[in-house]
Amino acid sequence: MFFKGYKGVTSAIVIALVSMHLYTPVFAETKVGIIVPELRAPFKIIFDAVTEGVDAGLNQRTSKLTLKKDYDSKDIVRWIQKENIEAVITLGGLGQKASMYVPNSTPIVQGALLSASPNVNNFPGVALTPDPKALFDLLHRLDDTRKKIIVVYNPAKNQWVVDLAKRQTAANDVQVVAYKATDIKQAAIIYDEIFSRDDLDSIALWLLQDRKVVDSKVVLPFILEKAWQKELVVFSSALSHVKKGVLFSMYPNNELHGKQLAELILSESAGKNGENNRMFPSVGLQDAINIRTAEHLGLNLSRSKLREFDVVFPVSN
Repeated sequence: MFFKGYKGVTSAIVIALVSMHLYTPVFAETKVGIIVPELRAPFKIIFDAVTEGVDAGLNQRTSKLTLKKDYDSKDIVRWIQKENIEAVITLGGLGQKASMYVPNSTPIVQGALLSASPNVNNFPGVALTPDPKALFDLLHRLDDTRKKIIVVYNPAKNQWVVDLAKRQTAANDVQVVAYKATDIKQAAIIYDEIFSRDDLDSIALWLLQDRKVVDSKVVLPFILEKAWQKELVVFSSALSHVKKGVLFSMYPNNELHGKQLAELILSESAGKNGENNRMFPSVGLQDAINIRTAEHLGLNLSRSKLREFDVVFPVSN
């Protein structure tokens, strides 16, 4: 991301070592191409970092095809043939749509998607959605009294994320309780009912990055106001929510997102990616916390603890 946070040298070294362990570059025998939408800053910076991560993960310079919105589908076929592309990574929504023009025999992986359904084109991919387990682990470190995690979600968009979260928590004492909502009106009713519960001191509310269930103008301010009054822990999969008052969030490190895509395209090319795991969350993550909210909840974090976060809100001058 293009956010620069409050980071100590020691924690930075630790993250670098962990990243090296998780994403050890390999020499890819398969020639990989990347389809990237034409973008301006700051989004171009993000996508450039993702592609650099792919190159680093594969230990090779990939061939890149930049597409405008009015691209000619024949350009994709010509590019694949000219560059002898054997596998393709598509980035963003435009890249996802362009994947339908890639020859059927060519392995495809989709990435840099704000959200993704595993049913779209039936290609494997990595969404920018943070891994639920990482979110839950951070919640446990901050407040281990919250044993029930409630989430409101649109099944058309985030069923796979909720299913994954339930599988990840099945073996421990944390329970994920999920409520389906297909529009903002239905979601608002559910949130109102949540705040009427009498066990809020053992609950944490998990917000997903989906305007159909959490809009920034009406529902999010309502949630934050009620949560402040009732001292309910609210965390999110959207970084923007933390600035407005949510306790914490996690978001992808763009270069590590690219390295994760590199691993997945090699697995797909080798036929090792099973049919049951077609969509994956991002696992190379950074984190953000709202110190004002933390203090209100009685989570008095030391300076050394705050240095472990990549971004701290409110940002001090």
